[in-house]
Amino acid sequence: MPRSPVQPRTLRRPGRHLPAAASLLLVLAWAGCATLDRGQSLLPTTPQVRTGPFVVYANGTMSEDALPVRCLRELERDVGHELGYHAAAGDEPVEIYILKDRHDFDHFLKFYYPELPSRRAFFIAKGYQRVVYTYISPRLEEDLRHEATHALLRGAYGDLPLWLDEGLAEYFETDLVRPSAERPRADLIMADLHKSWSPNLERLESMTEVGQMNQRDYREAWGWVHLLLNGPEPGKKLLMAYLTKTDRAETKARLRPILADAHIDDAGLRTHLNALPHTPVVATKPSSASRPAAALRFQDGPTAPPAAPSAPPQRERERERGLFRRLGSWLGL
Repeated sequence: MPRSPVQPRTLRRPGRHLPAAASLLLVLAWAGCATLDRGQSLLPTTPQVRTGPFVVYANGTMSEDALPVRCLRELERDVGHELGYHAAAGDEPVEIYILKDRHDFDHFLKFYYPELPSRRAFFIAKGYQRVVYTYISPRLEEDLRHEATHALLRGAYGDLPLWLDEGLAEYFETDLVRPSAERPRADLIMADLHKSWSPNLERLESMTEVGQMNQRDYREAWGWVHLLLNGPEPGKKLLMAYLTKTDRAETKARLRPILADAHIDDAGLRTHLNALPHTPVVATKPSSASRPAAALRFQDGPTAPPAAPSAPPQRERERERGLFRRLGSWLGL
C-alpha cells in the first residue's frame, strides 16, 4: 500500500511543478480510499520494480527492461557521471507513480489537488519523502527524467536555488548519451541571442518564485549548467563545491559571486553558447503547417523541426492510438 499523497512543499516549474503556496488543501484521505469509476485505486498500490534509488509503482506488471525503468536507470547513470551522485545507504527511495493514462491522472489530481491546474507530471517533497507522479504519454521519458532529477538533487544536496535546481533538471532531462540531445536547446538559445537577448545571472539568481521565470529563463539556467559542466575549469569544481557546501542554506550563499571571482560571467556564457553546435537560424516566416507553440514552449518537451501538415483527423487518431499501445506494451500494461 503506498503512502498518502504528499502535502506539497517544494514544487517547481510551470506546467509540471506545483507552486509553493500555503493555500493548497491538506490531503486527508489515504490513497486506498479514493477510487476510479471502475473501482480501481486512484494510485497503483503495488511496487513493481526497484532500480537504484527509485521504486516504481504502476498498475499491471512491469519488467526490468520497461521504458520507465530504463529511463530512470540511465538518469542515475548520467547524474552519477556528471555530479558523482551515489544513493546513500539507508536513504528513503524515491517513489515513482505511473498512472495508466491522462484520464486517470486528471482524476487523481482533481481528488487530491483540486486547486491545481492540469499537468503531465510533478515532484513533491516533504521531509525525507520524495515522490514523482506522472502517467503514460509520448513525453513519459522526458517527464520522468526531469522530475526524478529534482528528487535526486534534493536527496543529495537539499534545497537549491530555484534557477540552479531547474537548470540541472533541464540539463538531465534528455539522455546525454543520445547524439544531438542538446541540439534543440542550442537552437532556441541561438534564436534568443539573435533577438538581442543577453544572459544575466544576477537577475536569474534573484528569482525565488517559479512564477518569476519564463521559458527563456529556463533556457538560460540550462546554459549556465552546461557551461559549468562542459566549459573550462574551474567551472565544474566551483559548482560541485557549491552543491556540497554544508552551510549553503543557512548562509544563503549565492553562486554568482563565486563564479565572478573565477572570471566566469555573463560574457563567458554568451561565448560558450555561441560555440555550441546548432542548426543555423533561417529568417523566414514559418509556414502555416508549422507548430511554433511546440518550438517556443520548451517545458512542453524537446523541440522538433517544423511539423509536416497535419494528418486527417481519423489518421491522426489511429496514429495516437498506436503510439499509446506501444507505450503500454513497454510498461507491460
